[in-house]
This record gives sequence, structure tokens and C-alpha cells, in this order.
Amino acid sequence: MLGETLSQPLILLMLILFGFASGIIFDISNFIWKMAKNNKILKHFLDFFAVIFVFVIFFLCIYRFNFGELRFYEFLVFFLFLAIERFSVGKLVEKLIGLCYNAFIKFVNVVNKRGKRNDKKSS
Repeated sequence: MLGETLSQPLILLMLILFGFASGIIFDISNFIWKMAKNNKILKHFLDFFAVIFVFVIFFLCIYRFNFGELRFYEFLVFFLFLAIERFSVGKLVEKLIGLCYNAFIKFVNVVNKRGKRNDKKSS
């Protein structure tokens, strides 16, 4: 009992961090869905796996940091910060993911063009 009481600030901090991380998981799944041209079947699969992954993260956090004891405030804090990330920072994260993806595609195109030029010179 004493260990759980002394570690409550750590538990709260971990729930906040994992709540934000879970929101980022949903942002990534939404980005993949938009890349697939809004395919409805893919959306259902992505949402299903994102929800499963978020619950696994939540229960592993509870198991690891709170010794397996569930309390109401843990659910409240985790899902509150998941919602805060989705409605505040979510759009910013989505734009950042898009910028990283575009930079990666440009890099791959540059590497492919250089490889093609080198192939023509050697022939």
C-alpha cells in the first residue's frame, strides 16, 4: 500500500505522457487513412488496431507503474489527456507528420534520380 501511495505522482505523469502518446497513435492512423484516399474499410481496421493498441498501452502502464491496481482517476487522467491531445495538439502533429512524409518522399526521389544518372553514365 505504501508503494502505491508514494508512486502516485509518477503514475500521474506516466498516464499523462501515455495519454498524449496514444493521441499521436490516432493521428498517425488518420494520416495513413488520408494517404489511402479515405478508404472506409481501411479506416475501420486502423481505428480497431489503434483502439486495441491504446488499451494495451493503458493497461501496461497500470500494470508497470501502479502494480496492477485500477483507480477511477487513472481512467480519467489517461482519457482526459488523450482528448486534450486530439483536440489541441492533434492538428499540429498531423501537419508535422505530413511534412516529414513529404521530406522523405523528396529525399527518395532525389536518390532515385541520382542513381538513374549514374546508371546512364556507366553504360
